[in-house]
Amino acid sequence: LFPAGVNSVVFICPTHTVAWTTMGLCKRLATTVLLLLYIGLVSASKKVSVKEVVFDSTVSDIQWLGVDQKTVLTLTRKGRLYRSTNGGETWNDITDFFKVDAADGGAPEAFAASSLTKSPCDQNTILVSGNKRTNYVSNNKGATWKRIRQRSQIHKVLFHPTRPTWMLMSTWTSTCNGQTKQAGDDGPCNHQLYVSQDLGKTFKLLQSYVVQFNWGTTESHQQDSVFFTHFRTKTGDQPKLYMWSKDVDFATMEVNSRRPSTLVSAGNKFLVSHGFIFVAKVKDVAAQTVNLMVSANGGKTFNAAQLPMEIDEKSYIILDTSEGIVMLHVNHGNKEAQVGNVYISDAQGYRFTLSLPNNVRGNGGDCEFDKASLVGVYLANFKDIPRAGDSKSAKGDDKNSEDSKAAQEIEEAGTAGTEVDKRRVARAKAKSESIVRTVISFDKGGVWSYLKPPKVDSLGKQIECPPDRCWLHLHGVTNSNNYAPFYSTDEAVGIIMGTGNVGPYLRFEQDQVNTYISRDGGLTWLEAHKGAFIYEYGDHGGLVVMADDIAKTKLVVFSWNEGLSWYDFELSSMPIEVDNIVTEPNATSTKFLLYGTRGDTGVMYHLDFETLQQPLCKGVWAADSVSSDYETWSPSDGKSAEKCLMGKQVTYTRRKPTSECFNGERFERPSNQKTCECTQEDFECEVGFTRTVGSMECKFADDGSLPVPFTCKRESYFTAIAYRKVVGDSCEGGWTPSPAQVPCPPKPMSKGAWSVLGSFGMLAAIMGAVTWMTNSEKVKGVFSNYGFDGYTGIKYAGIGSKTPESALDSVGTRFDADFIEDDKDDFDAPQLMGYNSRGDRDRDRDRDRAQDDRRGDDDRRMKNAGLESASAAAVPKLAKPPGAASKTGPPDDEVDLL
Repeated sequence: LFPAGVNSVVFICPTHTVAWTTMGLCKRLATTVLLLLYIGLVSASKKVSVKEVVFDSTVSDIQWLGVDQKTVLTLTRKGRLYRSTNGGETWNDITDFFKVDAADGGAPEAFAASSLTKSPCDQNTILVSGNKRTNYVSNNKGATWKRIRQRSQIHKVLFHPTRPTWMLMSTWTSTCNGQTKQAGDDGPCNHQLYVSQDLGKTFKLLQSYVVQFNWGTTESHQQDSVFFTHFRTKTGDQPKLYMWSKDVDFATMEVNSRRPSTLVSAGNKFLVSHGFIFVAKVKDVAAQTVNLMVSANGGKTFNAAQLPMEIDEKSYIILDTSEGIVMLHVNHGNKEAQVGNVYISDAQGYRFTLSLPNNVRGNGGDCEFDKASLVGVYLANFKDIPRAGDSKSAKGDDKNSEDSKAAQEIEEAGTAGTEVDKRRVARAKAKSESIVRTVISFDKGGVWSYLKPPKVDSLGKQIECPPDRCWLHLHGVTNSNNYAPFYSTDEAVGIIMGTGNVGPYLRFEQDQVNTYISRDGGLTWLEAHKGAFIYEYGDHGGLVVMADDIAKTKLVVFSWNEGLSWYDFELSSMPIEVDNIVTEPNATSTKFLLYGTRGDTGVMYHLDFETLQQPLCKGVWAADSVSSDYETWSPSDGKSAEKCLMGKQVTYTRRKPTSECFNGERFERPSNQKTCECTQEDFECEVGFTRTVGSMECKFADDGSLPVPFTCKRESYFTAIAYRKVVGDSCEGGWTPSPAQVPCPPKPMSKGAWSVLGSFGMLAAIMGAVTWMTNSEKVKGVFSNYGFDGYTGIKYAGIGSKTPESALDSVGTRFDADFIEDDKDDFDAPQLMGYNSRGDRDRDRDRDRAQDDRRGDDDRRMKNAGLESASAAAVPKLAKPPGAASKTGPPDDEVDLL
């Protein structure tokens, strides 16, 4: 019965010299010790299974294939391709199965893969783009491959949303490689769009001189339609679209048709998403401004977006369209501050009202605005810049004063240290950067509130945090190269994690950043661990796995109880720099892949938590009972006793934090809901009204967007509707908004008033003329010589008059010279982007670094201009930290002319 390795255990007990009761006690003690020893040894044998594999270089992309998500393809930075059929436990290098024909007919050249593109409707189909214009496609999870032959390098591939064998493919003609044109080249350089209906066996040319392209959406039943923008004039080399142009139109055509139909003339950029079509139509080429055109009926009609501010619109980013409304980020040309305003639409998608000002965005168009796993819940970062009309209080003034003082300290600290240190604090140098704050909305952007900070840290120490100027702030996607952004998944309902700090604003120093977790949809937060970690969920949120995201590490940290307690284990004896932790896209497994770098090589670990031999949880249909491993939970914004969101009280079933068991991959989460009474939180502001962060009241914005009745008199009021129900909110009864009293603006003066004012003006002009003549030397001379006819040649001038000593004294100083010399308009390059926050769970931060490092100056300029094709990506969710979706762009040595 002894565990392995234990040969014998000796106990010495008293015999005849003591009473029998003592002998029995000794035997019972021996039995207890043996039992505890056995349990301890068995528990020690329960360890997480860790298997290591070394790749030729760092991992740049991972794709999960098959219905069971057990087949995995991994692409490394050097272009080698690895395949696993058991979820990443073992790997095979399949790169040598691909061949590249030599140009001179000699031995085949080495193949290097550049990108992976997976079909959205067939989990078994994937395309590999390679070097030397060699591309392969597989429809059996990579078991076999077929070559796609094209004369030019594939630029972008889009699989059909519902037809597995259909794909759109674009290429640049062979004359676009920057070399001298030779005999046989196929005409001018331009971007050509092809369609294949047989998985790449044959291709048909749809259109040339294309800028963007995409399939239609299933919501509009237009999935077989192709939308694109293209240059109207199709002669000569295709120009680069660095600026908004009148020569580019938005059009559509069917796969089997010959001629396109123009939908929006001068429509340069577009996006199709969830039944909406957005087009950036050029308004003024000289000023580089555009209007956003919106269609909710498949392009039959377009309406110009009605924004509450009469400010030039330089670019747009569509944040989300998944919940029946449009959430729009607009750059009004404030390039220095790297911010834009967030607007939310009505159900028609084109009447917008201001939701959040000064939302932080990055140079590449990424916005720190993401959707959580709960309906209506969003997180965002914004620069807390006071707006005109905002009320000022002593408390607010004191807060801003303290913030400015702290920002000054950061600015001074940022001027010292090594270059690495300077890079780390670069974002904290500017005062405007130092007042970035994190907010959350539980009603689709209708009301924004600061995050509630935890009361104690992960060590149990009390956190000093005055509630009037201290909150929790989390890093977003624009800083994902340094810290993991806030993150949530649909499978882990209510769980949100992020890295940041507690204080008046967001900090960027490493010693100030910790890892935080919320298990109630962002209402309350806990400090999960000191320091910045990279994290991932498994087992439907029942398992959280983390690793150090800053320093080299040997350890992995995990939690069974949603961050209440943590356990760690060692990966290997040699530390690695962790790039990421991922699991299969459904987040239901207890197996993870952790990868990073050790020196110049890539390292991947397969982590299997099933070896802990935890039992399956029981009692899902008897939640909240003593014998059940489950409990019920209803999300709330904390302001209603009914615990309602979006007009509904939804009750979810989740595992109790104290239950150490598996949910299992087949676990289905029960839920039920009921309708709630309406409260003020169920309404957002109408056009012409706005809320400040933390406030429920919609106040008159006075931005010119609210029409004024003709009968409105001075010093009077007119009534207007200040609130509108949030689209998708299902509340009934309860709070009803009252009409708001809005002061009438000053009216133009009447004719009588103008005549009186004119009389005063004429009188003032006469008096001014008389004053000028009395002070003029010339006029004085005329009057002083009047009557002296005999001395007409003599002119009496003022005594002491002086001629100018220099030309500057003669003409005066030009104070506007600098403005004239530097009167140049720094335009914002064309941009209309769908904010793809990596809903496909593909999030490799290290891959983004590699691509950015390898791009040239032209490519950087184009990337910053936001000119990548804006596809209708998956519904934006909180970005999986920290990375970007898989791209199908050109190879490293090819210039992207888009």
